[in-house]
Amino acid sequence: MGLLLVLGVIYAALSAAYRFVVENLAAVVAVCAVSGLVLLLGYLFSRAGKRSEIATGRSSVQRTPPPLVEPRIADPEWIAPAFRKGRAPVPARWVQPGETVTVQGITIAAGRFYLGEAVFFEGQEIDGYVVNPKLSARASRPDVAGDSMPYWPSYAGVAPAARRAFLDWMSSGRRDDSYGIGHVFVFFYGLEHRLFVDRDIASAPDCIAEVERLLARRVDSESFQGYGKRFLDVARCAAGMPLAVPQPSAERSHSPEMDIAVRLHLGRRLAQSSAFLSEDALLWVLALPDVYLRTAAVRCFEEFVALWHLRFRSTFPEGLNVTTSGNIDLRYEAASRAFRVTVDGPHQAYPDVAKATTSPEPLRRLVQECTDELDGFSRLLGRQPEARNSVQASLLLPPDLVSEIGFDALRSFRERLSEIMGGQSRASTTMGTMLRAADFDLPENGKVSSGLADQLGQVLGRLDIAIEPDRRFGGAVPQPEDQIFLFEAPGGGPVDPERQAYRSMKAQVEVAVLAAAADGESSSEEMSRVINGIKDGRDLSAIERARLIAFAVTIFNNPPKLSRVMKRLAERSDAEREAIADAAVAVVGGDQNVRPDEVRFLEKLHKALGLPKERVYSELHRAVPRVDEPVSLSVERREAGVPIPKEKPVPAPGPVVVPPPPAVPEAVVAPVPVAGIHIDAARLARTQRETDAVAELLANIFEEDTAPAPVETPVATAANGASFEGLDRPHTELVELLKLKGSIVRAEFDERARAMKLLADGAIERINDWSYDRFEEPLLEDGDEIVMVPHLRERLTELRETTA
Repeated sequence: MGLLLVLGVIYAALSAAYRFVVENLAAVVAVCAVSGLVLLLGYLFSRAGKRSEIATGRSSVQRTPPPLVEPRIADPEWIAPAFRKGRAPVPARWVQPGETVTVQGITIAAGRFYLGEAVFFEGQEIDGYVVNPKLSARASRPDVAGDSMPYWPSYAGVAPAARRAFLDWMSSGRRDDSYGIGHVFVFFYGLEHRLFVDRDIASAPDCIAEVERLLARRVDSESFQGYGKRFLDVARCAAGMPLAVPQPSAERSHSPEMDIAVRLHLGRRLAQSSAFLSEDALLWVLALPDVYLRTAAVRCFEEFVALWHLRFRSTFPEGLNVTTSGNIDLRYEAASRAFRVTVDGPHQAYPDVAKATTSPEPLRRLVQECTDELDGFSRLLGRQPEARNSVQASLLLPPDLVSEIGFDALRSFRERLSEIMGGQSRASTTMGTMLRAADFDLPENGKVSSGLADQLGQVLGRLDIAIEPDRRFGGAVPQPEDQIFLFEAPGGGPVDPERQAYRSMKAQVEVAVLAAAADGESSSEEMSRVINGIKDGRDLSAIERARLIAFAVTIFNNPPKLSRVMKRLAERSDAEREAIADAAVAVVGGDQNVRPDEVRFLEKLHKALGLPKERVYSELHRAVPRVDEPVSLSVERREAGVPIPKEKPVPAPGPVVVPPPPAVPEAVVAPVPVAGIHIDAARLARTQRETDAVAELLANIFEEDTAPAPVETPVATAANGASFEGLDRPHTELVELLKLKGSIVRAEFDERARAMKLLADGAIERINDWSYDRFEEPLLEDGDEIVMVPHLRERLTELRETTA
C-alpha cells in the first residue's frame, strides 16, 4: 500500500513539471542560453590569466650560463608547479658531501644532491631531480618499492608517498637496497647535472666513486648498469682520468654507439702507429655495432680469441693499416632526458676509430672463419660440457690452436704414452691399453668402432706417433685384445694406401705371413724373411717401410682371415700377382723342410692369383736350400803324388741318368738346370705326392665347385625371394635366420652352415666383410652364441625395403 502511495506522488510531480515546461517553454530556453554563455566566458578569461602568469615568471628568472648544447624542449610537467604560481622558482643549490640538511623532518647527512625549487639548463627550468623542501612528503606508508613512480621519475612529479621513501633512502646514506630503482635514478640524475651541466670537474672523482658504489650494489637493474657505466666512462674522459684497458668480451652492449673505452684505447694506439695488431683489431671488430658473435664463438670464447690471433697474424703479418677522418668527440645525453652536451677533455687529441675510413670487412670475414672452425668443438660442448678438456675434444680443434693453447688432457696422454713406450721410439701393446690411456669410452658392446679407431689414430698423429694397424691407411680395426704397434713418425706417419708400390708390398706381406702360418706355426726366421722382403722393396719411402714392418709385426701373431686376403688378390695386376706369389714362396722356401700343408697353401694361392699350379714347384726348387748335395765325410788332405798329365786329361764321366718319377703330372715343367746344379726329380715327385695327399683332405675349402642343391631352412623362402646386394643366397639365408632369432648357439650355426656347404668361420667372415662395406662395423659377434648386433637389425630391414 505504501509503495502505491509513493508511485502516485512521483507521477503527480512529473505531471506538474511537464505542464510547467510546456506552458513556459520560451522562458526556459532563454535562461539556459544565458547561463551557458556566462560559463564559457568565465573559462576563457581564466585560461588567459594563467598564461600571463607563466610568461611573467619566466622573464624574471636569472639563468645559469649554459655550456655548448643542443636545444631541447622541456617536458610540460616540469614547468611552474602549482605551489609557486605567479613567481620565479628559487634556484637550487648543491649540497656538498658530508653536509647535513633537514627536509620535511628527515635529516640527510650524505649530501650530493640539489636542494631548492629548480635548476636551469639552456633557458629551461628543471625540477625533476631537485629536492624541494616545500613539496609534501607526508605519507603513512612510504612507497619504498617505487611502484607509483613512472619510468622517468621526477621528484616534483611523484606522489608524497614516493617522496617520503626517497628522503628515507637518502637519510640511510643510500645503502638500503630494498628501495626501488626509481629512487636511485632520481639521485643519479642530479650527479649528471652537477658534472656535465655545472661542469664541476673537481667533483668528478667523488661522483665517480659514488656511482661505482651504486653499480656494485644495484646489479638487479640492467638499465642502471648501462647508464651508470656510460656515465663513468664519459666522466673520466671529461676529468682526464685514465680508463681501464678494454679486454675482448663475448658480451654485447645494447648501445648503438661504439664503446668509449675502446675508442679511447684504439685512438691512443693510432696516435702511435697506423697499424693495428691482432689484439687491437679484435677489440675493434667486437666493438662494431653490427657484429654479433655466433653461438660457437660465445660458447668457446677463449679458444676463439686464441684462434683469432693465429689467423690474423697469418693473414696480416705486418698488421692492418687503419686511417680515420677525424678525432674523438664525445656527447653525453642524460639518463633523465633533461640535456645533451658536448664533453671536452684530452680525448679530443686522439684519432677516432669510429670514424675509420678503412673498411673492417676483412675482419668481419675473419670472425666468421674462426667461428666456423670451432663449430664441431662447440657442438660437443653443447652435448657434453664436461668434455671440454678431453683428448677427443682436442681432435675438434685446429692442430695449430691445440699447440698454441696447450691441452691438459693431451699432455697427460703424452706422459702415459711415454710410459707405455718406455722411452723408446717404438713399442707393442694392445688396443685396449691405448684406449684406456687416452680416456676413451668403449661402447657398451665392447667392440671398437671404426670411428673410435680413427679418433685414436688422429690423436696419436697430433703427438707424432704412428699406430698400426690403422684403418685410415688401409688397416683393419683392432679390437681391445688385439696387438698394435706404435712407432715415432712425423704427423702419425701418413701414407697413401692406394699407391701401387705400397699396396703391392702390403699384399705381399699379408700373403707371406699367411704362408708362414700355413704349417700351423710361425718362426722368427720366417718373420725375418718377411721383414727383409720389405727392406728390399723398391719405390718405398722410409715411412712406408716402417709402417709395413709394423703391419707385419702385428699380423704375424694374429694372421688375417684367409678368405678376406684371397678375395682381394684377383684385383691385382699381373706383375703384382707374381710378386705376391714370389713373396710367399720366399718365406716357405727359406726353410729346408717344406711341409705338405705349406705346399698346399702355395697351390691354392697360385690358383687364386690365376697363376699355373706348376709354378709352385719350379719356384720352390729355386728357393729351397740344397740338402741332397754330396756331403764331405772326412777332411781333405793334399799329399805329393803323381801329377795328372796335361796332355791326356781324364775324360768326364757319363751323365747320370735319373729315372722318371711315377705319377708326375704332365703339366709340371722341369726348370732349366743351372750350371753345377742337379735336380733330383724323384725327390720332387715324392714331395708333390705328399702334397696331393694332404690337399685331398681339404679340397672343398677353396674349390669353386658347382653349387649344391639348396637345403630348406625356416628362412629359405625369404632368402630365395630377394638376397641382400653383395651376398649370395646361402649367406643371405644365414643373415635372415639370425635377423629373425637375434642369436643362435654356435653348434646350430655350424650345422646350418654345413648344410649349405659352407664353412662356419668363413661364412661369418664373409658376412662381416659385407657388413663392413655397408655399415662400417661387423654384423655378427662370434662366441658360444652367434649374435647379430642389435642396432643393425633395423638397418637390415631398411636395406631390405630399399632393395625390394
